Amino acid sequence: MNRSIDDWLYKTRAVRTKDSGGFSLFKKKPKPPLKAGYGLANLRAAALKQPEVMVKISKRKSNTSTGLKGIRGHLNYISRNGEIDIENQDGEKLKGKKEVYGQINDWKKLGIPEQSKKREAINIVLSMPAGTPPEAVKNAAREFAAEQFIGHQYAFALHTDAERAGEPPHPHVHLCVLMKDEFGQRLNPRKNDLYEWRLRFAEKMREQGVPCAATRRQHRGVTVKGENLILSSMRKRGFVGSVQKQLAKDLIEAIQTNKRPSHAFIKEAVTTRTEIVSNYAQISKELYNSGYKTEARLLSKFAQEVSNADFSTRAQKTYDKTVQDIQKNINPDILPER
Repeated sequence: MNRSIDDWLYKTRAVRTKDSGGFSLFKKKPKPPLKAGYGLANLRAAALKQPEVMVKISKRKSNTSTGLKGIRGHLNYISRNGEIDIENQDGEKLKGKKEVYGQINDWKKLGIPEQSKKREAINIVLSMPAGTPPEAVKNAAREFAAEQFIGHQYAFALHTDAERAGEPPHPHVHLCVLMKDEFGQRLNPRKNDLYEWRLRFAEKMREQGVPCAATRRQHRGVTVKGENLILSSMRKRGFVGSVQKQLAKDLIEAIQTNKRPSHAFIKEAVTTRTEIVSNYAQISKELYNSGYKTEARLLSKFAQEVSNADFSTRAQKTYDKTVQDIQKNINPDILPER
């Protein structure tokens, strides 16, 4: 039963790599499989409202984000220009700018050009909510990277608000991984691969004794995607991006025309949720028949919560709240007579 739940929750593939064209007599060591039963562990955690782990690939679209120049800039950023220790794939602690630049020079010897048309490193953020023990996050990130990026060179740093003023309250690790491994193969992550990384990071967090989950939004009946932590931090500093400007423009237009934004994918969302709730019902039944009555009741209740969740989009929620606030602040004494 655990195996079938695992397969249903996962439905993805391992991170693929692109062959660089080189010839190698050696085979890459495969990653260990996820532990059997992780599917049920994740559903149980979601039903108990335990925190969801976050794994993101940070995107930098400037012309300085590729090549060794981009790597240097990113390591300067995650080390806060040498103020924060960095750790590499061999467990070596890099303290201060001199040792960080020593690591960069070592990577330069691998043939990474100063400027490149390709991204030479991938920048990953692994995060947990405020209140999570920072060392647990760092330990889990270390184990995650060692298991997931076998044959790759990388470096990572823990950021916490306790160590440096101005940091977000949630402990998070910045992980910089070289795209090419020792066999010349390049990482080629896709959307589903990010979910595998979340599953694996959650597994490592639980090994650290931290309750957590790694489920998709649809599994929890959530229709609104959470705000990107980097964009959120930028917004708090006063930055307003093009997406936020367009959302504000659309909201003003919707209020002026008194027309609530539509849900472009409502049919697909309803179909997906129906399938998920049906699967929960089947899993709950199997759990009950197998003697896991507490888990069965918990999942059955969770299925009902998911089924009853609304389908409102972020735009619809913003519109509803804005209209509600406007109506709340209207002075009935100045309304025109009918």
